[in-house]
Amino acid sequence: MVRVLVRGMADLGLPPAVWPAAAPDGAHVAIDTKRLLLRHAADHGGLACLPLLGRGIRRFAQEPVHRALASAHDAQDLFRRWSRLEAYVHSRHRVRVLELQPGEARLRHASLAPGAQPLPAESLVVLGLVAALLEEIGLEQVSCTAGGAVVFPQPHAAALAEVVRQAAANDWQIRWSPRPMAAAASAARTAPAPGGMPDLVATEPWTAVGKAAFRALAAGLPAPPGVAELARQLGLSPRGLQRQLQQAGLRYAGLLAEVRYRVAGWWLLHTALPLAEVGFLSGHADQPHLTRCFRQHSGMTPQAYRAAFGIAP
Repeated sequence: MVRVLVRGMADLGLPPAVWPAAAPDGAHVAIDTKRLLLRHAADHGGLACLPLLGRGIRRFAQEPVHRALASAHDAQDLFRRWSRLEAYVHSRHRVRVLELQPGEARLRHASLAPGAQPLPAESLVVLGLVAALLEEIGLEQVSCTAGGAVVFPQPHAAALAEVVRQAAANDWQIRWSPRPMAAAASAARTAPAPGGMPDLVATEPWTAVGKAAFRALAAGLPAPPGVAELARQLGLSPRGLQRQLQQAGLRYAGLLAEVRYRVAGWWLLHTALPLAEVGFLSGHADQPHLTRCFRQHSGMTPQAYRAAFGIAP
């Protein structure tokens, strides 16, 4: 998040932040550091710049987390993947989908702490990032309001100041216009480059349904489809899918665990991504979940597996 905001500030021509110590690095950044950055952006660009910082994510199109989010099939899938990311990083704030209709959604940016809510600046930045991701998956005419004030793509500065004064920036309305073949365009943008992740079940002596189910689950990471959605994607009823998997000696839960294990193993072998990022990309609940599951399958921790066989971190 911090790298995206820093890139967004640079794209808007704002001066770089001067950190009190070493520049933040890694997946987890102290909340005070993030707030310092937002204060710096608002001081130099005004409140209206905050919802536009999220467009800095376009500079990270080849990074795995960006791919995991930007490969969403539609708005609903994006919100699901975003929720997965929030849970994975144990974010103290969550985006709640209150209502979802074709071309429109009502959301609320809420705190997990009772009686608390995110700072207005935090809500405006997250809303802008979600809007930028909706554009990334191929949706057009994305527009957003917070507390009734226009904040994206052209923020209304005076109305925005009033919304912030009233602490109403966490109630959102988002609208968009679908573009034909948006999901296909998104998938094309986020597909692995040549030499990327191969078909991880090409040589398995599985049934066609077993292989198709594996591939569909892997394609859905980090938020894979449940049984009902997986069955729909494969043109089967949920019971029919489960029956065919059972005939092949497979179960949904076991297949999903195998998907997570193989995808995590590929990232560990072929990249130097941090373990936290590998865990998210492979659909695990958090990094300890990755470690437990990987040890259960391989007898090794992810760190030991990478050290023995993969690229050094």
